[in-house]
Amino acid sequence: MSASGQEGKQSRKPVVIDTDPGLDDALALVLALRSPALDVKAITVVAGNVSLSACTANTLRILEAVGPSSVPPVYKGHARPLGGKVARAGDVHGNDGLGGITPSYPVRELAVAGGHATQAMVELARQHGKALTIVALGPLTNVAKAIERDRSAMSGIGQLVVMGGTDDGQGNITPRAEFNFYSDATAAKAVIRAGLPATLVGLNVTRRTLLYKDRFHQRLAAVQPTRLRSFLGDVSRPYFEFGRKESGSHACVMHDPLAVGVAIDPTLVSTERLPCDVIDTPGLTRGMMLVGRDASSAEVASAMVATKVDADRFVDLFLDVACGA
Repeated sequence: MSASGQEGKQSRKPVVIDTDPGLDDALALVLALRSPALDVKAITVVAGNVSLSACTANTLRILEAVGPSSVPPVYKGHARPLGGKVARAGDVHGNDGLGGITPSYPVRELAVAGGHATQAMVELARQHGKALTIVALGPLTNVAKAIERDRSAMSGIGQLVVMGGTDDGQGNITPRAEFNFYSDATAAKAVIRAGLPATLVGLNVTRRTLLYKDRFHQRLAAVQPTRLRSFLGDVSRPYFEFGRKESGSHACVMHDPLAVGVAIDPTLVSTERLPCDVIDTPGLTRGMMLVGRDASSAEVASAMVATKVDADRFVDLFLDVACGA
């Protein structure tokens, strides 16, 4: 490798993607795996949108569709939340997690790595320290258990980007709770109270980040026919259809992709350091994120909360990476 090539490789940010694919997770993984700014060291899988086995198979499908030059290991994590009942999102993502397209994308070559997701996360935290970014796209069960396993190593990472919560109190699974925090409110509370260098990318910013169907298809049509192009067209179709039914708009909300975008370019969002907490008791407010003066417990830690987003610039970034050469 040339000196310039080695320098380029070293400048890529090492990341772990913790995920529960999921339609928007699939788009987020395409962005992460194709971004020249990121070096995906591992993908850890957690149950969330669908079961752990389905999420794991979907991760392998996505990897095979993307075909990165360097394939990161995939580790299975926790199948159940630390607290509360299991929640699923089949109404959004379909029973298979990918809108019913999985028969067209059987897993042919890849397999999961040995070992557990939380141990892999801890080992990478020990190895890379402040250079490491963990991007959490699903319920925070794996992250909470990794902190329990080695709090020192996990506290020493450079950044934890979480797609979860919302600072405006407007949920998407209950009137007050976002899906990932609701799915394992016990884990979300533990992670936030652990005081890691966290940036919370919540519904208040992701809902403003829309990918419009016509623009996406225009860019996709210019891409040479490949398995990835077919996959992007297929996986986006049910997501655009959900957006049409949900809001009447021919657009999908880029929840998880925006979190990956923040790992690539933190300036895509404006943040404010605020005290945060999560309600983990049963009832109507389970999974609700408390921010600022509402988070008044002595155990509360602060986190960087995304308050504004440059949505146009992010969508440009996503299209350039996902549909680029």
